[in-house]
Amino acid sequence: MSAEKPYLCGMKRIILLILVPALLATTACQREIPISDIFVDPTSKTLFVGESFELHIQYIPEDATNTDEIEVYSTNDNIATYSNGTVTAKNAGTAAITASCGNSLDQCRIKVYQYSLKKGGKSYGIDYADGYASTMGESSIQAVEIFLIHNDPNGITQNLEFWMRASQFGKDVDFTKDPGDAFVSVFMNNNEDGYTVYMGDDGEPRIKTADWSDTDATLKHGILHVDQGTSNQYKIHVDFELSNGYSFGTDWEGYVNMKVD
Repeated sequence: MSAEKPYLCGMKRIILLILVPALLATTACQREIPISDIFVDPTSKTLFVGESFELHIQYIPEDATNTDEIEVYSTNDNIATYSNGTVTAKNAGTAAITASCGNSLDQCRIKVYQYSLKKGGKSYGIDYADGYASTMGESSIQAVEIFLIHNDPNGITQNLEFWMRASQFGKDVDFTKDPGDAFVSVFMNNNEDGYTVYMGDDGEPRIKTADWSDTDATLKHGILHVDQGTSNQYKIHVDFELSNGYSFGTDWEGYVNMKVD
């Protein structure tokens, strides 16, 4: 075998001198860059059963190499589920969608409502129902007053209240005709932003603003229907519309925290 020519040996040394730094640079570029923090957007959401939204997940640094280690899951799949970026409300209750990677974690808090209070073109989830039952000196309940209440996190409440006689249970109480002495009110906080509808002494529907001021609005239609079940369970339907375009109502079913006087 012939001896290697000197100039070829020199070329090999030059190639090695070029390749070694390049390989070192490549190795440096391929180093692991871990996620240092992770964020979800939004961080809270209110939904009604069946609704869904897109949850966005961000992390730093943006050039992190371990994004395949990100885990996203629901703390309660019975309430809300997560799949391919979409959160879907399943049942009433609370849950959190958690995004985590290593020691970094963030959550989107979910509140799911089954029933809504519709008021002035907006829907508010009903948090609970309070009520008063009156016997009027008799052995059985003669009338009820029920409040369906929504509580905002900032302390604002939305309320639907009605009073009716027990003899009206199971019937459509039509406020354009003969609701008797029943009334229905919808308002925010303490007598703000809403109306009260009742029948006047002259047999015509009366409409007052929430602070009991007069209004030029008239009643286009107004139905109250209440079915009473056992153990303070009620099924309530309210559907009202005024001539000024303002409407309110609900279709709610559940337990009323009823006090008897």
